[in-house]
Amino acid sequence: MMRRAFSTTYRSLPRLSTTQLDDAAVAAFARDGATCLRGLVPPEWVAALREGAEANLAKPGPLCDEHAAAQGTSGRFHDDQFLYRRWDAFDEFVRRSGAGAVAARAMGSNTAHIFYDQLFVKEPGTSAPTPWHNDTSYWHLAGDQIISIWVALDTVPADAGLGYVRGSHKWNLRHRVTNFSGDAHSDRNTYGGADALPPVPDVGAVAPGDLLRWDVEPGDALLFYSAMLHGAPGVPADSPHRRRGYATRWCGDDVTFVDLPGTMNTGWKAAGFDNGLAQGAPIACDLHPDCARAGA
Repeated sequence: MMRRAFSTTYRSLPRLSTTQLDDAAVAAFARDGATCLRGLVPPEWVAALREGAEANLAKPGPLCDEHAAAQGTSGRFHDDQFLYRRWDAFDEFVRRSGAGAVAARAMGSNTAHIFYDQLFVKEPGTSAPTPWHNDTSYWHLAGDQIISIWVALDTVPADAGLGYVRGSHKWNLRHRVTNFSGDAHSDRNTYGGADALPPVPDVGAVAPGDLLRWDVEPGDALLFYSAMLHGAPGVPADSPHRRRGYATRWCGDDVTFVDLPGTMNTGWKAAGFDNGLAQGAPIACDLHPDCARAGA
């Protein structure tokens, strides 16, 4: 496992708080499927994650995709996974910042197993969108307690950021998936075997005007269930902001491993991220530790 120390002493940084997630907020999250927690991540952590993001842009991992380059379109759309297995900043955030406690509270779970983490960077002038999709369709999991915490590292206006179809986490949808690079596969992520699944619904037809979007500032966090349909546009060349987002993916008490065709597990195993679990086993393992009480 490669690690590099940065300038920040991470263990001295403030923990994330669950105070915004009172009973009413948790109930609203369960109803709508997505919410925004303002200022969840303190500025010290934002600075550390930004530093880690720049390091990863310069030295990405084995699962990195550069989607704009693969499409032959303008700008840069950087997408990498399992940063917490390589960089101290992300490892400390996952294991000790209190993000796991936030996830557990939001899901109504006793546990919060890190599934993986992911960095997205869209530079100004990037025309490539994040296509409409739900994460459930890409993941080799069964269960309802699966959420993401997407941390804004830059200012992102609502119309330029992630949008969510309200309540779509209740549709029980698994759809046909493609690589964000615009083809069915890449050499890092292969999705064969899922061609019989239905395509992503036409969001304009099924949810006209019923999208959840928020203006976000650095440190704001979007929480959403894995089954939520979501997507985002590219970043115009005249945008004053980059769009860096750091997402941690969390699994709760009811989640089990299901080696479904057409999921990310094939690419993960090829890159050395094999969980070693049997079909139907609880997700708890060395690759996916419980962080609900880590660092408390």
